[in-house]
Amino acid sequence: MQEKSTKYELAEGGFMSTADAERFSGLKKSKLYLLMASGELPYTHVGKARRISKRALIELMARNLVMPNE
Repeated sequence: MQEKSTKYELAEGGFMSTADAERFSGLKKSKLYLLMASGELPYTHVGKARRISKRALIELMARNLVMPNE
């Protein structure tokens, strides 16, 4: 399993608004905020707005991906 990405690696993939993260992941805004509050989903502030690392969101989704038996 791959180690967690560094801050710089997470930033390289760009950031998205919570609304964009909702559309991208299918998660509700309240779940995204819970994940951010728990530290499971890294984010940054731009002014008062939160921006979520696209790479961090993909990594979160991949960690929770259920694969059928191969």
